[in-house]
Amino acid sequence: MSTSEPSDSVIAMLIDGEDDQEVHELQTDARTPIPKQRREISPSLSSNYGGDGDEGRRKKVLALSDTEGLFCPICMEAWESQGDHQVSCLPCGHVYGLSCIRRWIQQHGGIVAKCPQCNSKYNLKDIIKLFGSPIVVLDESLLKKVRSYEAEVASLKTERASLLAIQDDLFRVQENLFKELTNREEKLSCRGDAASGEKGMERRQSKQWDHHSAHNFLREGILHCKFQLECELAVEGARLFDMDASSQTLVLARRISGLGGTHMLKKVNLISPQQSEDIQLPPGTKPIKDLHISPCGRFTLLASLGKKLSFLSLGSNSFVITYDLPGPAWSCSWDLHKPHCIYTGLQDGLLLMFDMRFSKIPLLSLAGLTSRPIHTIHSLVQNRAFSHTSHKLLTASSSGPCVWNMGSAGPAGERPFLIPGLEDQGVCTSVAYSPSTDNIVASYHPKTDTSARPSGSQVLIKRVDDCFYHKIGSVPVQLNDFQLRKSAIVDIPDCYPLFAYGEELTRGLWLRELPSLKVSQNLEPHQHSILDVKYARSQDKGLLGCLSEDKLQLFSAATKGVFIL
Repeated sequence: MSTSEPSDSVIAMLIDGEDDQEVHELQTDARTPIPKQRREISPSLSSNYGGDGDEGRRKKVLALSDTEGLFCPICMEAWESQGDHQVSCLPCGHVYGLSCIRRWIQQHGGIVAKCPQCNSKYNLKDIIKLFGSPIVVLDESLLKKVRSYEAEVASLKTERASLLAIQDDLFRVQENLFKELTNREEKLSCRGDAASGEKGMERRQSKQWDHHSAHNFLREGILHCKFQLECELAVEGARLFDMDASSQTLVLARRISGLGGTHMLKKVNLISPQQSEDIQLPPGTKPIKDLHISPCGRFTLLASLGKKLSFLSLGSNSFVITYDLPGPAWSCSWDLHKPHCIYTGLQDGLLLMFDMRFSKIPLLSLAGLTSRPIHTIHSLVQNRAFSHTSHKLLTASSSGPCVWNMGSAGPAGERPFLIPGLEDQGVCTSVAYSPSTDNIVASYHPKTDTSARPSGSQVLIKRVDDCFYHKIGSVPVQLNDFQLRKSAIVDIPDCYPLFAYGEELTRGLWLRELPSLKVSQNLEPHQHSILDVKYARSQDKGLLGCLSEDKLQLFSAATKGVFIL
């Protein structure tokens, strides 16, 4: 058996008991040759739909959060007062762009179709063009200002990440210098004070105090963050969740045992957490393996073992789009830079990219390094300091975190690479990523259990540029069982970043400061193991949430300028 791949027995332990029949394909021989890269781009897409330079239609994109009621619900772009994308409506009253609703008919039978929002039947002759005044027309000068501000914000984020990286390097250099100085002085002290052990001890204690004093002096001005419990909710059969602090919405996936193992969603209003709504899943969806609320807070993306990638509107609690996939889906993600692009990772290691404006078939279909399930996907922030056009994805399977090139700086979909230095860490069970600092924390389980309490590890990696990733440090962790559990990185301005995860032995939510990886807080334990951890922040508030199968906890942050002694 290859030493770089986990054993079949370990892979089998990744599977929840309820999902055995759905994911039995996981138990494949680790010696199976790595599949060749597959890249499938639909030839019809380039002919039926224009790109950014299409002369037949000028596409103007606004941020979704700024276009409430001003954009087409199908393509999520602003409609126009005339032309191919003229604002139009159906007899039911729902409004769309003309070209989008015509294309909807062609994709759903060609003659009679249903309204995407209320399922009322209609055909081409029922489409009504609207000529009302005023029609919202995009302000080119305002759009240019928005794009300028976006570029400035991205530049400032890059600058902040670079400064944090420099700070981390300075801390490491400082630590090494102090260690070297202390070692040399201890040797001299032992030689000169061999007969007076008491004086030598006092001198060493004095040097140690000076070390911490200087260390804390350099850290002055950076705050330490503590979390306190704000809300606790009882839930039944919870599996995973996501939340949006701006829209004050939380969505969680559940499995109700009393209904024969029915899978469903629950939407919670964070302003009044007792107010919740149950949402039925489409037939054949099966267990949800991953879900993410969109950056604008209006939609939720869901990946399921029923070979479905679903697009839920949080306004109407209805499923707008459902993609049929070639295999069970284990993960999904929104694109940080293109709100119309989404990704999903399949059980056989395949990565699919969809463009919601165009078609119900994937725009890209790419093979990973192994045939193991892709259990995590993160869209990496574009690092403008090193590349203006590259777009990277971070994914994780049991083999570890991989980086994909999805941009125009190189061949889109070129073969991914495993982050160097992490080849023999064990079985990767979780990867957390922070877009604001480019910190990555990967959690590992040993490939084989040789003791009653196996020891895993958590590894901190700093993304330096598009191709270079620096391993900063790692810490051992005691494990209780073998499951995929999600973790998160907490970034609060002017505070040390934190890594939040469910500690398996105590079943509590633990926080580690970065880059030291020292435990800074151990929050209230649960009766069952913590399955999912998320952090969400708006302009005025940050929330840290953790979920076990019977309880959801939400914590708020408080900062204070104390020093670690």
